[in-house]
Amino acid sequence: MRLKILIFMFISLLNLNANEKIKVGVLAFGTVNWELDVLKHNKLDKKYGIDVEVVKLASKNAVSIALQSNSVDVIVNDWVWVNRQKSSGKNIAFYPYSKAVGALYVNDEKIKSLEDLSEKRLGIAGGNVDKTWLLFRAYYKNKYNKDLKDIVTPVFAAPPILYKKMLDKSLNATINFWHFNAKLDSKGFKRLLGVKEILEELNISSNIPLIGWTFSKDFANNNTKAINSFLQASYETKKLLSTSPSQWNRIKPLMKVKNEEMFKALKNGYINGIVKNFSTIHIENSKKVFDILYKEGGKKLVGNSTSLNTEIFWNFNPDINW
Repeated sequence: MRLKILIFMFISLLNLNANEKIKVGVLAFGTVNWELDVLKHNKLDKKYGIDVEVVKLASKNAVSIALQSNSVDVIVNDWVWVNRQKSSGKNIAFYPYSKAVGALYVNDEKIKSLEDLSEKRLGIAGGNVDKTWLLFRAYYKNKYNKDLKDIVTPVFAAPPILYKKMLDKSLNATINFWHFNAKLDSKGFKRLLGVKEILEELNISSNIPLIGWTFSKDFANNNTKAINSFLQASYETKKLLSTSPSQWNRIKPLMKVKNEEMFKALKNGYINGIVKNFSTIHIENSKKVFDILYKEGGKKLVGNSTSLNTEIFWNFNPDINW
């Protein structure tokens, strides 16, 4: 009997000292894997008393469903999606992950401005309510008083397909996600215009993170120490990746790069997207971006929301010195 009591006490002590598990849902081949791999390799989760488990999923929809079904605790998504969930009664929180944004690359040296895209085939990732595409349309209307969609032949397809179509020159230009644009950079393609310049032209700060760690606010409120520990570990991983070439060399096989130029372009793209601070100023500018997206994309994009609800932003101040 005494032995059973001792065993029970020993197991109880082990459970008390066990790290709290945080399940992070990611696309199987997404760029988020780079950061999480470095985080795990350097045991930055253990440093803060948590155990990060990476759950790899097949599609963006699968990642979103996994969060909503509580199969995972954290994913990466944009605040437009989080705001849409909030408007439908789902209490989901957002904390910045990256400010890397899309851009337009061209396949023809004769294309020197958006007006030169007239009657050209323009590839667009993410569908007809893709946020980058909508911002380009808003910019074009503001500058030329015309809708960009009326002058181009839009080709909507998945990012990898658009990338290949640029390589085989079956597209004149493309609006794609940052990492595919980085690959185009490494191939010598010309960057014509990006979201950064568009926002500045519309008198909005371009330093806005659209993408962030996304999680149930109820989960976060009940596990505040664990979620904040995860965010702190994420920041330390980013700092490590911004200062240590050896970390990038170790994950190089994971990135599946074909040459040194592509490796450097992807590395620089990630580092340039690191969010070093986030304040009420960023939130106020995010509201302005939402208003543009709402005007251009309507309910199909934002659902029942008509403004950006600031309650979605998780309040956390990382302890880090850049």
